[in-house]
Amino acid sequence: MIDVLVIGGGVAGFVSAINAKQFYPQKRVVLIEKNPKKLVPCGIPYIFNTFSIDDDLMNLEKKLKKHGVELIEDEIKEIDFQNKEAIANEKYKFDKLIIATGSKPKIPPIQGIKNAYFIKKEYDYLKNLLEKTKNAKNITIIGGGFIGLEVADELAKNGKNIMLIEMMKNILPNSFDEDFSKKAQESLHKNITLKLNARVEKIGKNYVLVDDEKIASDLTIVTTGFSPNTEFLDVEKNEFGFIKTDEYLRVKKDIFAVGDCVEHKEFFTANPTPLMLASTAAFDARVAAANLYSLQIIRHNKDSLNIYSTVIGDKVFAAVGITENMAKKEGFEVIVTKAKSYNTHPPKFSHSTDVEVKLIFSKKDLYLLGAQIVGGISTGEMINILGLAIQKNATASDLYTMQIGTHPLLTPPPTLYPIAVAAGKALV
Repeated sequence: MIDVLVIGGGVAGFVSAINAKQFYPQKRVVLIEKNPKKLVPCGIPYIFNTFSIDDDLMNLEKKLKKHGVELIEDEIKEIDFQNKEAIANEKYKFDKLIIATGSKPKIPPIQGIKNAYFIKKEYDYLKNLLEKTKNAKNITIIGGGFIGLEVADELAKNGKNIMLIEMMKNILPNSFDEDFSKKAQESLHKNITLKLNARVEKIGKNYVLVDDEKIASDLTIVTTGFSPNTEFLDVEKNEFGFIKTDEYLRVKKDIFAVGDCVEHKEFFTANPTPLMLASTAAFDARVAAANLYSLQIIRHNKDSLNIYSTVIGDKVFAAVGITENMAKKEGFEVIVTKAKSYNTHPPKFSHSTDVEVKLIFSKKDLYLLGAQIVGGISTGEMINILGLAIQKNATASDLYTMQIGTHPLLTPPPTLYPIAVAAGKALV
């Protein structure tokens, strides 16, 4: 008998397992994964230049063992919820179950799609794709989201000619408003050619057909999103295949689901959102694991925040919450403010760069709805501060009077801290 069985060894499964063992040390915790040679998902785009594929390995077995969690290499093909059995090559009886089956690349309905490659979370597949990129001079990437941009940027650094195709009018359309999207476009590597408002009609072995234009392509990579791995599960799902849970990630009695396979709802509107982030998966996992046997951790925020950060060229772009455009579509009256400063003080160091903050507030009560930042390396943590601010219902007044620590090498100047400056503009 297994006390806590976790299915899936990605971020959600790993964090679920080690936290379940931490909160319930006397319980037997077992994680089942069909392919234990897992990669850190956020790092996958960077195997094309910044580091090797082996540097991105999770080292799942070693880390689970360190935390007292057992690893079984097997593939669950069916779950008998009534009898509490997970069925693979053998049957695994459990008391509590955490489903963390993750996601897989979406296959768009494009003629010749079999000629394309995807960013799968599979070591051997990606190692083969890496080899293919070495002999390819002209590479086409379909999809202008975070993964598409990151892969494009990495391959461009290798001297490849990259054609990046996005069907929307801007890159990163779900995270940034047009003003910040254009800043991202301006930061793209010189080897990247951007084709917007474009639709791919066919993928050949050495070309792509885009709006009746034939473009040479030695290698085509599709990065148009992911879909949940839930087909084999007889549980309630939404129209997109995501598992429905309550706010504590419970599917039914003793059954939990976490990560990419779960339905998430947007923080302000409660609309279903196809949110698939390692940070969100880890959040889900911590909540579920802590509450397996009793509600030890109360979840105050019922819905999920979109928090993103990425590097484009030599700049960091980050966003949280809803964009100005999204807020207006949802019917919010908003106040939008901006502030620009430097990420060090004085701005004379080798790593110094401009930092610009955009804040979106509700007009009536000045609650923070969203934020966008472009700057240096500190941008990634600045956006996390603003994410917590949204979770805690912070207003422009809260951000204007926030108490901060600063250092010349590490932060913007205290005299012109851009979050406080932008918040102050909303108060006048």
